[in-house]
Amino acid sequence: MGKILMLIHNGFEEIEALTTVDLCRRGGLEVCVCSMTGNETLQGAHGIQVVADAQYEDVVADAYDMVVLPGGLPNATSLRDDDRVIHTLQLFNRQDKWLGAICAAPIALERAGLLRGRKATSYPGCLEDSSACLYLEAPVAVDGKIVTSRGVGTAIAFALQIIELLVSAEKAKEIGKGILYENS
Repeated sequence: MGKILMLIHNGFEEIEALTTVDLCRRGGLEVCVCSMTGNETLQGAHGIQVVADAQYEDVVADAYDMVVLPGGLPNATSLRDDDRVIHTLQLFNRQDKWLGAICAAPIALERAGLLRGRKATSYPGCLEDSSACLYLEAPVAVDGKIVTSRGVGTAIAFALQIIELLVSAEKAKEIGKGILYENS
């Protein structure tokens, strides 16, 4: 079973984070919701509180196969400005592990220097003016071991893409059909 480390600050987009956690767990992946705030309870951008599975200080990053960053504000900018997040992204990249970011969160991948010359997508206005990446308006973009997505409306596609990459296309299709996702 693959393991995902989801790094979150306060102000995260609840649908992006929880859809990814829910569907990936349905797909057989272990997902650790990791608080970057030092608090067990995280506050979403729309007032929904989520209890983290772990604190960053207590996590051994090497035990995970993928890091995922949900969007939302100020979560995305907090992730981008957090040196621990940048270090973790660069570590996973050096170890040839998967990286995922949705909505505005790809700005953390950009700050980490990981999008230069790569296909990527994001919430409109976050990356497309950047000369670092090859910006796509696709719901999900995969380049090497980096997966990016646009926002709330693409959260299911993002999660199913992660399941396809870490488990199998068959499992992603099964989960998509089970939730009546029309593209499955």
